[in-house]
Amino acid sequence: MLSLMKNQPMLDLPKTTLEIWLDVASWIFAAFGFALALGSFSDLPEQIPIHFNAAGEADGYSSKSAIFLLPVLSSGLIVLMISLAKSPHQFNYLRKITTENAAFEYRKARMIIRVTNTLVSLMFTAITWHIIRVANGSQAKLGLWFGILIAIIVIAPIVLLVAWRDKKGQ
Repeated sequence: MLSLMKNQPMLDLPKTTLEIWLDVASWIFAAFGFALALGSFSDLPEQIPIHFNAAGEADGYSSKSAIFLLPVLSSGLIVLMISLAKSPHQFNYLRKITTENAAFEYRKARMIIRVTNTLVSLMFTAITWHIIRVANGSQAKLGLWFGILIAIIVIAPIVLLVAWRDKKGQ
């Protein structure tokens, strides 16, 4: 019978300064997204772009109240990810978790969650800004900068996972 309970040590590891700053950065990006949405709402047309094709051109539209969708989603994800990071002993890991490596592996997992959280918050804010620009008549497309941001969001956590080694060489 498969056991759903993990037999991994539970540790009370305080947040590092970097983890705190990443959480703060996530909230700052989400707040900036809300500020952009609120500040531009009255100037937006009744229909705004909400979807862009692979060429970066708007191909889906909704009412202007949809401008709040990404900031709200970003805030919800921040809460979810910060809550998730509180239980690293429940995660699946690439290697067996022991009392010797638990602290290192848990900190690494929490850091990956927080880096991803911050980058996704940044991406949602960038998309909100882009939607506002396009809705107000700019011919701007999601271009190279957006592709680079997506690549970083996908690659950075993987690089952290693979490259970040314990000082003991484990």
